Amino acid sequence: MKLLLPFALLTPVLLAAEDLPRQAIEILTANCSGCHGEALRMSKLDLRSRESMLAGGERGPALEPGDPAKSRLYRLAARMENPSMPPGKELPDWQLEVLKRWIGTGAPMPAGPPRAQNRDAALTALENRPITEEERRFWSFQPVARRDPPAVKDSAWVRNPVDAFLLAALEAKGLKPSPPSDKRALIRRAYLDVTGLPPDPAEVTAFLADRSPDAFERVVDRLLASPHYGERWARHWLDLVRYADSGGYEYDRDRPQAWRYRDYVVRAFNSDRPYDRFIREQIAGDELEDGGQDALLATGYLRLGPEQNIKTEVTRMDEMDDILATTGGAFLGMTLGCARCHNHKFDPIPQKDYYRMQAVFFSTKARDYPLVSAAEVEKHKAEEKRIEGLTGPLRKELAALERPYRDRILADKKSRLPEYLQTALRTPPEKRTEGQRLNVIQVDKSLKADDEEVKAAMKPGDRARATEIESEIAELQRSRPEPVPAAIGITESSRTPLDSYFLHRGSVDQKGSLMQPGVLSVAAKGEVQFPAPPAGAGTSYRRRGFADWVASPENPLTARVMVNRIWEHHFGEGIVRTPSNFGRTGAAPTHPELLDWLASEFVRRKWSMKAMHRLLLTSSAYRMASDDDPQNARLDPDNRLLWRMPRRRLEGENIRDNVLAVAGTLDRRVGGPGVYPYIDPALWQGSSGRKWPGQADSDPSTWRRSLYVFSKRSIPLPMLEVFDKPDAISSCARRNSSITAPQALILMNNSFMLMQARFFAQRLQREAGAGAGPQIDRAFELTLSRPPSQAEKERAAAFIAGSPEGLVDFCQALLNTNEFVYLP
Repeated sequence: MKLLLPFALLTPVLLAAEDLPRQAIEILTANCSGCHGEALRMSKLDLRSRESMLAGGERGPALEPGDPAKSRLYRLAARMENPSMPPGKELPDWQLEVLKRWIGTGAPMPAGPPRAQNRDAALTALENRPITEEERRFWSFQPVARRDPPAVKDSAWVRNPVDAFLLAALEAKGLKPSPPSDKRALIRRAYLDVTGLPPDPAEVTAFLADRSPDAFERVVDRLLASPHYGERWARHWLDLVRYADSGGYEYDRDRPQAWRYRDYVVRAFNSDRPYDRFIREQIAGDELEDGGQDALLATGYLRLGPEQNIKTEVTRMDEMDDILATTGGAFLGMTLGCARCHNHKFDPIPQKDYYRMQAVFFSTKARDYPLVSAAEVEKHKAEEKRIEGLTGPLRKELAALERPYRDRILADKKSRLPEYLQTALRTPPEKRTEGQRLNVIQVDKSLKADDEEVKAAMKPGDRARATEIESEIAELQRSRPEPVPAAIGITESSRTPLDSYFLHRGSVDQKGSLMQPGVLSVAAKGEVQFPAPPAGAGTSYRRRGFADWVASPENPLTARVMVNRIWEHHFGEGIVRTPSNFGRTGAAPTHPELLDWLASEFVRRKWSMKAMHRLLLTSSAYRMASDDDPQNARLDPDNRLLWRMPRRRLEGENIRDNVLAVAGTLDRRVGGPGVYPYIDPALWQGSSGRKWPGQADSDPSTWRRSLYVFSKRSIPLPMLEVFDKPDAISSCARRNSSITAPQALILMNNSFMLMQARFFAQRLQREAGAGAGPQIDRAFELTLSRPPSQAEKERAAAFIAGSPEGLVDFCQALLNTNEFVYLP
């Protein structure tokens, strides 16, 4: 039995007349200001003052003082109109009663100044958190110190300063570096590491025959000049910036132009864009005087995060948090997001620093930059307007033609409803009970006259005319011009930035002081001065000032963080093994002097990423074998001091790319829109209208590098997902490298793998002839960059001869070997 209580007992506040204005405004602030307040004014409605409520928005005045039943604000809150407000939430009865009584008394505003102006002094004091000198002495906040390479006993092993720093640490612990890797393993390692693709057997043969002392250096130079280098290393960066081709969350809407940012990153790596420039373009490309089109494309970085479907002040703060957390981790190696609601618990990052940095980005808004001339854009608009001018009257005629039939069908459906529903429909909205209101909402959703019903009910003449109109509309739609090529990016509304505030406890309802732009105080020498926007500028230039600080050689974090990332991807682990956390909860550097030497060398070489690759790749350390040494393993079981080359599994993208390359089917074109390999519809159908226009495995359009597979957050390609591809919800600094049963199963049973194994077998027949012996030799050279041993060759020959599909099965078995999916 439902217990009924007097309204007064359900109300947690008194309803005295003098309290009504305060209570009403508090209810509106808590429930409505997110969409109709300072940060957002959806439908052009501002509920912060009586005057703005009377002025209303796109639907007219929100308030009719003295008459709640005619006040749109109350009607929407009380579910008397659709869509009801606030979305997805019902106000409790006592709050509706407060609003009703408040409007009935004329909707007066509270007396006295707003509460925001009466902040408690103690709260204001909480905004200031000093940084101590001891905190500033933490290693990552100290200026980069360049030390000379140390002297070592085995100087013959030292090819460049990198080796000297490593060997000194090894010798101090009684360790010896592993012997050099054989040349076949070395060239395979370099190809997979730099381009993500295996070497052609002819390239291996040429390297083996080259006895010159700089033979490997020349291989490295060729690889760094390859367009596939940018594809391989763009993948690492895209993990960091949570790149995806869709917005995520329930509806996961596609971003059809996002791929242009991905291609920008590929170009930046291939052209050896200086890293400091790379930073400035992504944070403030639209504020660079010499930016050009690529700089505008680069600002797509600020649009890559998951996309909130409902835009409120709260979700805007979530978007800001995503940008700050990603920027802090990717560029600075700091966990800035931990300071959103309070001072950082471990690192000297005051909450005020968080909101000063938020002020840098707060004024940004989305913009799609056209990639054609202004004249072409205007021509496109004119053509769209012409077609709309032709289709508009046709649509109106069609609607008028259908309306009597549609109304008759709906009336008939309503007449067959149960009596209690018909009563609810006849009752005026303001007099409906809560149950009737909910029933009407459900009826409105369920009662539709679909097009087939309308067509069937039409008179023959009307049906013929309707069909004719639909054909004319379809013909006009087909003549629409292709969308203007555009790239996702950001801009600002004006040179005057929007106000942003310190938020106590991270709550939009507890605004503190107005924030000025700032940086990470502990990493700055003093107060950073932000530039004023130049004459004629359309943005605040706050991002430009912040980007200049991030990219400054004086910043103690930026160069260290990036050289550590480059080291990580060449040697399996970073010198700092927490590559996006250089704070107190992160790992300490195993070779701090080497890290600083590399950071200073990075700046000295004008922030050239290719120069740092070449330095690491041509070291003796990179050429070491990956074999274990019992004595070394006893002294340093985790290989922290790098006495051997770590063994690393290829990422899922590279495994798939290598399968295509070995099978001879890989489409090596660089850049362009994403492709859609086949995904079983059972994995994604029936959820919020999501779509995946997957093509058959046999469709060559899908045989591109995995970098170009359309990255839909909610529909990952299974082959990449099982091999630990990040979900792109947040920044991924270091991928997992799991070993699981589904990985083996997908390599054995996946239809893509079976088909490519067949193509691989056909390639062997073309290139090696009909004999099993030459086919086996060629297969090993293509997949593993080495010839088979005698025992392997004998077993393979017996296996192939064992069945009619023996060669195909043999090819698939090679693609399933550990040696194929691991770097040597």
